[in-house]
Amino acid sequence: MGIETQSQPSPPAQAGNWKKGIFISLFIVALSFLYAFLRYNVVRNVPYEQIPLFISNKVFALSSLIIIGSAFLLGPLAGFFPKTFLPKLYLRKPLGLIGFGVAALHSFISLAILNPSYYPKLFDASGKLNFVGETSLLFGILAFAVFSITAISSIPAIEERMRPEQWKRIQRLGYLVYFFVLMHVAIMGFKGWFDPASYKYGLVSISLISVLFIIFVFILRILAGVFKKKN
Repeated sequence: MGIETQSQPSPPAQAGNWKKGIFISLFIVALSFLYAFLRYNVVRNVPYEQIPLFISNKVFALSSLIIIGSAFLLGPLAGFFPKTFLPKLYLRKPLGLIGFGVAALHSFISLAILNPSYYPKLFDASGKLNFVGETSLLFGILAFAVFSITAISSIPAIEERMRPEQWKRIQRLGYLVYFFVLMHVAIMGFKGWFDPASYKYGLVSISLISVLFIIFVFILRILAGVFKKKN
């Protein structure tokens, strides 16, 4: 979950770590819900009856991506602004695990409502998944599978049995997970990015926000690596 890039200072009490991580995560979920509600229910007239699953699923997808991305960003930001972000590195583990939990909710809801009525662009006329549907779901499944490994390795009882170098290698798989998520979202949503109606009132699609955020995380991570080598 991006927690191998910097040596961490002594963190506050473990309970405090999780309280702050939960607060940040709830704030991100709340903002994601507000945006999804405005874009889909208010602007695009999606029925309010679809808030419990269809809209919430979009909220969990976006918020999990941002929560996990925030865990990734703390390392590079600590390299650029050590006084501000080095003391915050302890948040990477709770943010990463909470993000995984929210991503799991997104996965379960997606499976529950995966049908042509909710996602017609993923199915052909016969009711089977089309190429976009199968490819997008493949990357989603790969992301969840690999992320499960990194999340399990961060459980204290398991982490304590691993060598530090071994644990760090597994955590670096998080960047592979983020790439799989990028492919999952981009394949599913890219056609809508070229539809002018998708930008009504300037509210862009959640898939485009997600892809731009992932690219931002990768760019900052690369810049941090270059900066570190120069110093």
